[in-house]
Amino acid sequence: MSKFRMRLISGVVGAAVVLLLIFAPPVVFHIAVAIACLIALFELCRTFEQTTKWQLMVLGYAFSLIFLVTPVLPVSVPKELFMFLLVVYLMLLAICSVLFHDTIKFSDVSRMLFSLVYGVLFLMHLSYIRMLDHGTALVILVFLGAWMPDTFAFFAGRFFGKHKLIPQVSPKKTVEGSVGAVLGAVISFMVYGLILQFGFGYSVNYLLLLPLSLTCGVVSQFGDLSASVIKRECGKKDFGNLIPGHGGMLDRIDSLVFIAPLIYYFLLIFEVICK
Repeated sequence: MSKFRMRLISGVVGAAVVLLLIFAPPVVFHIAVAIACLIALFELCRTFEQTTKWQLMVLGYAFSLIFLVTPVLPVSVPKELFMFLLVVYLMLLAICSVLFHDTIKFSDVSRMLFSLVYGVLFLMHLSYIRMLDHGTALVILVFLGAWMPDTFAFFAGRFFGKHKLIPQVSPKKTVEGSVGAVLGAVISFMVYGLILQFGFGYSVNYLLLLPLSLTCGVVSQFGDLSASVIKRECGKKDFGNLIPGHGGMLDRIDSLVFIAPLIYYFLLIFEVICK
C-alpha cells in the first residue's frame, strides 16, 4: 500500500473517530483529550530522550494529570491556583537538577517544562472549548482550523508548488502550499458558518469568522513548522509510529496544538457563533 493511500485511510478513520467523540458526552470527549495529551507528552519526552530520567517523568505525568482534571471539576479553578501549580512544577524540576545533577541537566528541565506546556496545556484547550455554550459546534472550528489548511496545503503544493517556503525547516513545503492553506481555512470556515446558519439555525458573525479563519490559516502552518524544528534539532523523522502513514500522535495534531488555544481565547473575547 502506498504511503499516500495509507495516509488517506488513516485520515478518514481518524476524522470519523473525532466526529464521534465531538458528539459524545463532554466527559467522554475530555477523557479522549486527556489520553491524547498524555501520549503527546510521552512522544515529546522520547524525542527529547527524557524517558530514562524517571524523576522528570514522574513529575511530568503527575502534574499533567492534575492539570487535566481541572476542566471537569464541579467548580471553576482560579487562574492563581493554575499558575501556582505551574510554578511548583518548575520549582520541583529545578530541585531535581540539583539533587540528581549527575544525570539531570538544566537542559532536561527546560525540555520537560516545554513538553508539559506544549503537549498538555496547549492541547487541553480543546476541553475548555467543548464546555463553552454551543461547545459542540465551536470545537469543530478547531479541527477545521488545524486540518483543512493542512489538507489544502498538501494538494496546492502537490499540483502548483514551485517555490520553497522554508527549506531549512521543512524541505517539502512551498509558498503555493502556504497560500493554499490560508485559502483552505477561509473556505472551510465560511462553508461551515453557512451550514450552521441555514442548516441548524445558528447566528454566525462572518465579520469575526473571516479574521479568525485567516489567523488559523497562518498559525496552523507555524504549528506544523514548529514541530518540524523540534524533530530536526533532535534528529528525528517522526514523533512516533502510532498512526499509519502519519507517524506519532503529535505528527498528526501539531497544528491542532497551536489552534486550540488560539480559538479558545478568541471565543472568550468575541461571540462568533450563537443562537
